[in-house]
Amino acid sequence: MIPRSHALVPQLPEQEAAAKAIIYVEDKRAKDPTWKCYSSPYAQAFLRFLCGKGKISGKSLNQIRGIIWDKEDKIPLSSYERALDDFISSRGRYCPTPLPSDLARYVFPETLFRRSDRQEKRRTREFHQYSRREQRKRQERENKYACLVGQAEIDLAFQTPESLRAWYLRWSQSDIKQYDQERMLWTWLERCPSLSHLERWQYSDCPVWVLESDIRDAAASLTTEQKALERWLVPDKLTVAVRSQV
Repeated sequence: MIPRSHALVPQLPEQEAAAKAIIYVEDKRAKDPTWKCYSSPYAQAFLRFLCGKGKISGKSLNQIRGIIWDKEDKIPLSSYERALDDFISSRGRYCPTPLPSDLARYVFPETLFRRSDRQEKRRTREFHQYSRREQRKRQERENKYACLVGQAEIDLAFQTPESLRAWYLRWSQSDIKQYDQERMLWTWLERCPSLSHLERWQYSDCPVWVLESDIRDAAASLTTEQKALERWLVPDKLTVAVRSQV
């Protein structure tokens, strides 16, 4: 036995009446294109197949699922008839007032499903487009930040304990995060024998400026020999530039 959900016949009387009305009107107009051009043939045929009479009335409107007609609303029946004619002829794609906006749910559920499916696909497409845009923006921000950090690292590579203050003042005002500044400084300190007494664990809870301040104090007490050694350990800029081009 075929399940009711898979049946070929409409499940609701409104759906069957609408299907019959469309076939009836289109058959008539195939024979005579001018048939009832100035009336509401779809609405009249629909009401006749659903209620037994083609003339619209408050009683017939209240027989249609989804419509609640009240004479106190003072909406002319002719407005309902014209709206219903547009609704049936468009197969539920157009639902003008005073008809309820969800009338297609009872009369043309397949139209409502297609509309919902299109809306869902559009939302999915828009979400993917938004995600791709955000991903590109995020990647651009990450690339820009990585470039900024790279410039600071290169600049730091040519500093001595004496010149570190200028580097810090320049790059601490940039968008480089504190943990990246700290990482760069500790990597740089591995090259400085005169600052080997500074232990990383001592600064685990301290901001970067504390480390920079201690480096500055230590640099001020360096001997002439220590200063010369630190300058000698600075890589040659010309050599680095040539190597970077190879």
